[in-house]
Amino acid sequence: MKTLTPALLKQSVEKLGFHWHTAHPNIVGIRTSLTLPDIFNDLMVCCWRQPAMPAGLSVVAQQQFLAKWFFVGKDGKPIKPDGVAGNNTTFALQQLAATAGTERLKAWIVTTTPGLFYLQKPLSKAGCAVLVPGQYKGVYQLGFHQSKQEHPALVQLNGKVRAYRDNDRDNTAEETKLIEEGFFGINIHRASSMGATPRISNWSAGCQVFQRKTDHNELLGICEAFRHDASNCFSYTLLRERELV
Repeated sequence: MKTLTPALLKQSVEKLGFHWHTAHPNIVGIRTSLTLPDIFNDLMVCCWRQPAMPAGLSVVAQQQFLAKWFFVGKDGKPIKPDGVAGNNTTFALQQLAATAGTERLKAWIVTTTPGLFYLQKPLSKAGCAVLVPGQYKGVYQLGFHQSKQEHPALVQLNGKVRAYRDNDRDNTAEETKLIEEGFFGINIHRASSMGATPRISNWSAGCQVFQRKTDHNELLGICEAFRHDASNCFSYTLLRERELV
């Protein structure tokens, strides 16, 4: 896969005629060209314009801000909110000053296709849902997967999505001729709450699923920071790897 940068991602999205957000995050899934059944091998990418740090913060509050936005110290480690304005905090503040107002990018391992469990035992008679690549503008909002308070997620509540219906019951998610559009509950959520989930299995019946909870929490944290500006409405753009410019 090509090296991802904000510029490359923006160009890829706009080349397909999709909207690139400037006031709130761009959430982009990239479906790999490599077909590996039941394996997390896709990417979820978030690109956002870095907010500046509010004035008048205490040292601890500054460190919390830096940690929230993934800045690290001179030692390469996340900033700890210990109230000590040492070399690591100074280094991170310099990195913030250099990037405030510019676009930043972070990527995580996910699956954009369903697991083997639901491919072979689809919930619908029409077949298992495989999300169709495209842009679903303003469709997602911060909420809870399957209404479970212990499972925060980006939930498909504000609009319809399109899904291929794969009904051949084999081990590969495929782009079929049958496409349905509707409210299918295709959310963006995590797999297991413990460590890295080794197999997709029954964690996805079409949802976009993070392999690690900690990674998913990072995406939700970014969205939470923009919740007000975005009116809790987030777009999701799914690309095929070959569509990267």
